[in-house]
Amino acid sequence: MSSVSLDKLSKKNKEFIHIATHQLLLDGKTDQEIQKILEDILPEILENQSKGITARGLYGAPTAWAASFAAKERYDAEHPKENDDPKWMMLDSVLFIFGFFAVLSSIVNLSSSQPSVYGLTTLILGSVVGGLVFYANHHFIYRFYGPDTDRSQRPPLWRSALIMIGAVLLWLISIMATSFLPEVMNPRLSNIIIVIIGGLALALRFYLKKRFNIKSAAMGPTRY
Repeated sequence: MSSVSLDKLSKKNKEFIHIATHQLLLDGKTDQEIQKILEDILPEILENQSKGITARGLYGAPTAWAASFAAKERYDAEHPKENDDPKWMMLDSVLFIFGFFAVLSSIVNLSSSQPSVYGLTTLILGSVVGGLVFYANHHFIYRFYGPDTDRSQRPPLWRSALIMIGAVLLWLISIMATSFLPEVMNPRLSNIIIVIIGGLALALRFYLKKRFNIKSAAMGPTRY
């Protein structure tokens, strides 16, 4: 921040810079960080100064303006950007689907007089295809509905409907096709074992999601 630039400031704008700098120092900013922050706003302050608009008129109270930087840093630290790597998102969906259906079907079967146990191949392939379906819906539809996305980028409703219907049909076909496989190719394990495997899948999914902050592909369009 050059002294020449500061010399060009009006008395009120110099006072704004002084108060803001003091607040930034209280918030633990280094001299270099403060210099960068103020250098970014000086051109705008000088431009509007000639129009009779003060820095306070542009940014509000200097203390509140300066404190907003620390508040943003705290928010960013508490809400880190979610990991949207396709591989992690698909793995997250696969583990969720496998664990959910394994546990749910086994619990239902344990309390049913006519149990219908899914074969292991059906569970695995259905979960893998389901994970791909979840990610496809996210990639081609849901990600265009975030609060920060341009509405013009959103796919037409008919295209979204075709993608969702086609993806779900593919998922159902994969489950139905494998259900006709002979037991040697689609072994049916006991419900207790399936519950344990499903529980482990859900636990692994929970661990990976927390460890790598994985974004969920299962979430529908953001409402706002």
